[in-house]
Amino acid sequence: MEQDWDNLILLDSYRADYFTEYSSFKGNLSTRVSKGTWSLEFIVKNFQDKTLHDTVVVTSNPYYQRYSKLGQDTFHSIKYCEKTVGIESFKQVSQLAFEASEEFPNKRLIIHYMKPHTPHIGETSDKLRAKFGDVFPGMFMLYRSGVITKGTLEQSYVDTINMIEPEVQDLLDKLDGKSVVSSDHGENLGERYHGMTQTGHGSPTPECYRVPWLELEHETRRQVSEDSPEKISAVDEESIENNLRALGYK
Repeated sequence: MEQDWDNLILLDSYRADYFTEYSSFKGNLSTRVSKGTWSLEFIVKNFQDKTLHDTVVVTSNPYYQRYSKLGQDTFHSIKYCEKTVGIESFKQVSQLAFEASEEFPNKRLIIHYMKPHTPHIGETSDKLRAKFGDVFPGMFMLYRSGVITKGTLEQSYVDTINMIEPEVQDLLDKLDGKSVVSSDHGENLGERYHGMTQTGHGSPTPECYRVPWLELEHETRRQVSEDSPEKISAVDEESIENNLRALGYK
């Protein structure tokens, strides 16, 4: 929160080296070490017990509403997209973020998308999902079971990146102020440490801790001010459970 930005775009599980190689975004690129190796740890260590009344969060990440113990007065407001997975959810977050930029022209925006976090989207994962149908176990399980290669897992991740970045660029083109594109944490894609294969996140590996930090060119800055927080409506508990399950946490 101490960094200089008006709009902070968080692309969940986007690791720094893949951002450097595959991202189409243009700007001043560096890297940072995240405070967390998964979303809940990132949220708790960055936002818990803080007063951020100059900031509005737009997200489909269930952990802003569950387990993080964020108070009602942590942020000025939270705009929550109840649908978590799929490209339609991604588009909904963009729409909510644009609406928030107009509704709160004097607030910083944290826009937390749930991709390239699994379940992956795009041609590679779609073919495997069609093959396995309702019993599709997910890309990480297929890799760990020897059904797919590391190259296939990596391509599925890159496919997801290629699907989501145009949607983010459309939003960036509409936002005023200084925008930064980053991530809450990275991802393991089959790296081996101490004889163990690592997939996903939540482990203390360089791939999980290192995240991109891309500062985009800007012509104007948002005039930010603090105001009393809005009452944040609780999200339906069943919706949260379903979203966590869809993300592979249940």
